Amino acid sequence: MSFRESNAQVPLGACMPRAAPFASLTFSLPKQRVAFAAPFASITAHHQLHHKFGDAQQEPATGIEYPAECCVLTKKICPQLAGVGVRAKRILGLKNINVYSVGMYVDAHGAKKALHKYKGEDVDELMGNQKLFDELVGDTHFERSLRLVISFGSLKRSQFLNALEERLKPELAKAKEAESTMKAFEGLFDGVNFRRGTEIAFSTHHKGQLVTQIDGKQVGSIQSPALVKALFDIYVGPDPVSADAKKSIGKGLVALMNE
Repeated sequence: MSFRESNAQVPLGACMPRAAPFASLTFSLPKQRVAFAAPFASITAHHQLHHKFGDAQQEPATGIEYPAECCVLTKKICPQLAGVGVRAKRILGLKNINVYSVGMYVDAHGAKKALHKYKGEDVDELMGNQKLFDELVGDTHFERSLRLVISFGSLKRSQFLNALEERLKPELAKAKEAESTMKAFEGLFDGVNFRRGTEIAFSTHHKGQLVTQIDGKQVGSIQSPALVKALFDIYVGPDPVSADAKKSIGKGLVALMNE
């Protein structure tokens, strides 16, 4: 595992999704959202997305826009949007909070080459077959990015990290990954103030390197195949935090295979 700080800057507007006006949950407090409280029960917003691979999309529950392409690790052949969804939480069984939207971008050429065996597959059948998503996460020969955009303005950095750590730590322990990997991941967010519209991009290309950008600025990279797998599995693994996001991504990949 290695960790590197960087101040590299990506071109402004390269892949900076925006929230559509008034596309947020409305509660009793104006411009303020109900703060997190424990315990939580995870939920997912139900919606049907009809799109082609590489189409720009607006995530329905949050109104956050995702451009068709996103250049993070390369500026020559940009990964394209496969699908989007929302990470939602239920507070004490009473209120549903859309915490952030999530979209996955993949290199079309590399993905088509690696996943060609799934051409012609029905998306509903694929959702019951984890192999496609395992190969998507495990393949090391094409670029993949997760782009998270915060939609809940009262989200604290500690809440965001704690939620990810609950999923990451057990998987890193199974892989016998050094504790320093988790500490390096936490360190990426030092000093970050979360707000509605904060954008986080996790990108990987080869040899298990995870590159992280926050609001378009590269904050560091971590060399850890186990971390890459555990992080992407949060969204397309057997127990995704957003079933709708996983299905949307699956639909996009099937559309790509059948082009």
